[in-house]
Amino acid sequence: MAGLHDRLRLTSEVDSVVQTAVDMLANSCLSPMQHALSNWKWEDSLLTFKGRYYVPPGPVRRELVTLFHNAPTAGHPGHMKTQELISWEYWWPGLLTFVKKYVEGCATCQQNKVNTHPTLPPLVLIPTPSSRCPFAQCSVDLITDLPPSNGFDSIMVVVDHGLMKGVIFMPCNKSVNTEGVANIFFKKVFMRFGLYEKIISDRGLQFASKFAQELG
Repeated sequence: MAGLHDRLRLTSEVDSVVQTAVDMLANSCLSPMQHALSNWKWEDSLLTFKGRYYVPPGPVRRELVTLFHNAPTAGHPGHMKTQELISWEYWWPGLLTFVKKYVEGCATCQQNKVNTHPTLPPLVLIPTPSSRCPFAQCSVDLITDLPPSNGFDSIMVVVDHGLMKGVIFMPCNKSVNTEGVANIFFKKVFMRFGLYEKIISDRGLQFASKFAQELG
């Protein structure tokens, strides 16, 4: 802080508010900035207000905010906490506004800011299939990384999204490819309920397209 106080002294030497305050303190006149004269002290070439160093306009103000906000020990607190930390030793008019604008413009804070009001995508209803057959419209998904059982570590889940809302569970392995999924579907679903109209999957359009080709 020694270097910072040296720069603060240099700034105070040319600041009109400091010079006016010093003159008023010397002559016991009215204090600057509409505050009681007893709130101001002139000590060691520095002006204090209520025991805190007055910081004139200039780069020292920004340097102080950077010190109390960006330092690794500070951890980029919000503007209220940053202002509180600075106010233990320093003061200037409009301190809170100055700190708030600085924090709002802090790139690190903006990059790591938590979105407390995330935009939720609207729910899209799955249309009812035209066919009256079970599993005419169904979803195909895999539950993977399960504890091994009888040589299997995953489950293929097929859900009817039309008539029955039924579910078929089929054991498989995480390494199964699109061809393997199609073979399981053919044996466990197609052979029982016939050809489907639509497949729903969270594995992308390429999976659905290749899946259809394998069944075709």
